[in-house]
Amino acid sequence: AAAAVSIACERLTNKNTQIKWVNDVLIEGKKVCGILTEGGIDIKTGNFDWAVVGIGINAYEPENGFDDEIKDRAGAVFADRAPERRNRLVAEIINRFWDFYKNLGNKTFFETYKSRMSAIGHQIEVIRGENKKTACCLDLDSECRLLVEYQNGEREYLSSGEISIRRI
Repeated sequence: AAAAVSIACERLTNKNTQIKWVNDVLIEGKKVCGILTEGGIDIKTGNFDWAVVGIGINAYEPENGFDDEIKDRAGAVFADRAPERRNRLVAEIINRFWDFYKNLGNKTFFETYKSRMSAIGHQIEVIRGENKKTACCLDLDSECRLLVEYQNGEREYLSSGEISIRRI
């Protein structure tokens, strides 16, 4: 979903996008999209049985601007309003998502996703509840797990959670 949103935004704005692992899309360093996924596993096979994907996009900035507490982090896909833009964005996302979905087993989305990762090569904070640990983000594996190395040299693959890429 993040790869589909990323491509759609780029095609309609000619602006580069980045993906903040695992589920945010950024334009010019500001979050324009958040994605949540809920899924179920088949007890017999252990495989995914179903998934629901929710995509929230700031197509435009609010008329009075973003609240002070988020204005430095939040952005919008489009700088000005036009009636057809949101429809075109939704259609483009659905088309890109469908292209990836019908080839999900081949992971055709992976290179698009990885090439837009904003964390790789940067110092990050790994956030687990109230605990934060500084790490260097080294790579993303084919299962979309983030490989990090902590300051003590320990390495870990993250398959879920939250990270902060703000300069530490």
